[in-house]
Amino acid sequence: MQELIKYGKKMVEAGLAHSHFGNVSKRVGDEMLISTTGSMLDELEGQIVTVPIDPTSPDELDVIASSEVNVHRAIYKETSALAILHGHSKYAVAVSMLYEPGEQIVPEDSESIYFLHEIPVVSGGIGSEELAKNAARTLRDHKGIVVRGHGTFARGATVDEAFVILSSLEHACMVKYLADIAKHVKINKEVKQKR
Repeated sequence: MQELIKYGKKMVEAGLAHSHFGNVSKRVGDEMLISTTGSMLDELEGQIVTVPIDPTSPDELDVIASSEVNVHRAIYKETSALAILHGHSKYAVAVSMLYEPGEQIVPEDSESIYFLHEIPVVSGGIGSEELAKNAARTLRDHKGIVVRGHGTFARGATVDEAFVILSSLEHACMVKYLADIAKHVKINKEVKQKR
């Protein structure tokens, strides 16, 4: 639990999520620890609940668990993830809106290419079954994704690994955004020089 509290704070400090947006979870056997709905990621003390990954009936704690609890469940069922972080970082959300679901953002910088290879863009509303299905399916072969116009999901064998992936997603999208602007400026400058 302390690990989730620590990384919730780190997510907010790093600009990977606004205080009330985003969520964190960690798998423990057949259950997961997950932040509660509407909780502030930088103040998670007392705001983490334990719910089953595969409930046989609706769990009473589902009402207060994150609104993305079903997305986390689907990812845990379909992947080897032991930790999931969901953020709402600025550049990743902005860049995702330039792509259609099913397309991939190809990083420009060598570190992002090394860690991520490419970043799939998926669709689905907040906490929807569509998002749960698309996120789980895509995260089988990738450690991080961007939900178009919504945010990022990262999985890891540890909370720290998921944080590295979440940070890498934002870094890759920031560099991509800035590189695309620089290319546009350079092209415009060259066109003006030829006139």
